[in-house]
Amino acid sequence: MEIRFRSIPAKLTYQLRQQVLWPDSAIERVMVPEDHQALHIGAFEEENLIGVGSFFFDLPSVRLRKLAVLPEKQGRGIGSNLIRFAASQPELQKADYIWCDARKDAASFYQRLGFQIEGDTFEKFGVSYLRARAKIAELTGETGVTGL
Repeated sequence: MEIRFRSIPAKLTYQLRQQVLWPDSAIERVMVPEDHQALHIGAFEEENLIGVGSFFFDLPSVRLRKLAVLPEKQGRGIGSNLIRFAASQPELQKADYIWCDARKDAASFYQRLGFQIEGDTFEKFGVSYLRARAKIAELTGETGVTGL
């Protein structure tokens, strides 16, 4: 089944963020104060939202936060293609690089996509993270997916 990507409002990301990233926490944990200023991308299978990622601008960089794909849909390239789709958008093309605080158990996902791990492991809310960074130009290739 074809996966399609499009920009969505922040409020549409909250439920999926919570379900995947912090299922035992209140919905407020997945809300970011700057959500109203970010670019939010949704991955859709038919009309079902199955993945989200949010991109926060601080040029020359963009920070990826709250990347989440439904567990039963992971391993199919949805997260990778969501990042590539976002990197191809005019807003992100103004940036030089994208970075994120990657959960340590997801570091290999980011590395396969072309991110470099920088620095040491650190903790937030009892979860281990690593800083990951990639040049926007290296992420914008043919994704084989379409927008809506």
